[in-house]
Amino acid sequence: MLSDTVVAPLVSAAVQNGDLTAVRRLGRHMGEEVARALEGEAREAPPELVLGHAATIVSLFGWGRLRLERWGDALCARLDQLPQLDADHLAIAALLGGLFSALARHEVACVPVSSDGRFLLVDPQIAELVWNWSRAGDDVPAIVGRLAVGADAEAAG
Repeated sequence: MLSDTVVAPLVSAAVQNGDLTAVRRLGRHMGEEVARALEGEAREAPPELVLGHAATIVSLFGWGRLRLERWGDALCARLDQLPQLDADHLAIAALLGGLFSALARHEVACVPVSSDGRFLLVDPQIAELVWNWSRAGDDVPAIVGRLAVGADAEAAG
């Protein structure tokens, strides 16, 4: 387990420099370790098994207790005992984005959407939009509602 007193200065420097590539790479590596432990494609394994392995690895690295929540058609990662590495939780978002991208074998962004450790899993193309809604004060149900309206409009168009 890594202490946040060891990791925090490194992550803080990455956040201040605006480059979270190494943190996302660490998350990707963690996701690859989960996939190896599953001995196959994460997509073919039961979701509970994949989440269990992912939660174990996240916890062993000292990043908190990982859970997934379903909000309509949206998935939200939640970290309890979230380490305070940066005020906006961008480092944890990068780490989780790498982890879930490796598991999904598709690029995923995890956007911080609450101060209590919730991160919405979204397509990287809309991550900034979701981030702006969150920063403007929208909570998870409001953001998910906006995304659903956008998806409905796109399907009708």
